[in-house]
Amino acid sequence: MESASGLLYRNGVFVEANAVMESGTLVIKEGPLENSDITGIILPMPVNCHTHLGDAFIQKPEKATVEELVAPPNGLKHRMLAEVDPEEQISAMTEAAQIMAGSAVRNFIDFREGGLQGASKLLRAVLGTGLEPVIMGRPAVCYDSGELDALLGVVYGIGLSAVSDIDNEELQQISSHVKESGKALGLHASEAKQENSDAYLELDPDFLVHMVKADEEDLSACFEANVPVIVCPTANDFFGLKPPVRQMLDIGLTVCLGTDNAMLATPDMFREMRFLAQNFDLEPKEILTIVFENGGKVLSSLPGLWAANGKNQDFFVLDAALDDPWGAVLEARPENVRLFDRPE
Repeated sequence: MESASGLLYRNGVFVEANAVMESGTLVIKEGPLENSDITGIILPMPVNCHTHLGDAFIQKPEKATVEELVAPPNGLKHRMLAEVDPEEQISAMTEAAQIMAGSAVRNFIDFREGGLQGASKLLRAVLGTGLEPVIMGRPAVCYDSGELDALLGVVYGIGLSAVSDIDNEELQQISSHVKESGKALGLHASEAKQENSDAYLELDPDFLVHMVKADEEDLSACFEANVPVIVCPTANDFFGLKPPVRQMLDIGLTVCLGTDNAMLATPDMFREMRFLAQNFDLEPKEILTIVFENGGKVLSSLPGLWAANGKNQDFFVLDAALDDPWGAVLEARPENVRLFDRPE
């Protein structure tokens, strides 16, 4: 597909527009286009802002607490990560990546455990999928300057567990090292229990994940610090948790969407968007802003390689009727996705 005409979603509104590939660049203009390849809804590609694809090989348990399943170092996930056959893990990650690509995702932010080896596995897993991962690596040991230097030479930044899981002195060392390198720092925060906002904000994170147990004071502190929050409602729901998305938006936070652990939630952004729409008191415009705008904004704001490359968000076309664009987008399925032809 080289051209499309229909409705373009941008900045919270739909406008009549067309998109044409010209010399390898997608050019978008307002107004209709005769004889286009397709008529549909032109949308920015969503960014899956938080994944753990490395645990895709693990069968979803019937029941578990956050601590039992994902808390380092002894949660079930971490025990199985230490024992899994590398090829089995890579194959499962590839299957998850293909599902994600089917929901029009090109970029995703993955918290990749396992140091350099873990990052290498993910890069192998996404070969041929069309995905471009933003890898937030995790040191194999808490703080080793040599290991961290080597890891930061490969990944976009470091993605850590919660402040309550890591010694404060080591957290400070990691944060200082990452910031000096010019790379990004992401943290889980207040997922299963409330954590002191000073403890995670003093590390100068570029974004936080979850904030389920955060109160109004915590969320306001994040707003004042201009730190966006990534919510993962399907994975949270497995643990009987629900992020305060309405309160986050009312305070003015930039809220983004992720699918989190691949063992708990299918990394299909359309499915995650539907879950958000069905279970939270949000307007369609708010949901589309979270899914199709905020992820790209956060991605482009990350320090290091991403910002230096100056990349813009890509677009795709939803093959759907134009009479109710809000409803069509909220009910989008992978089979409705049409992609523009791009040069290899």
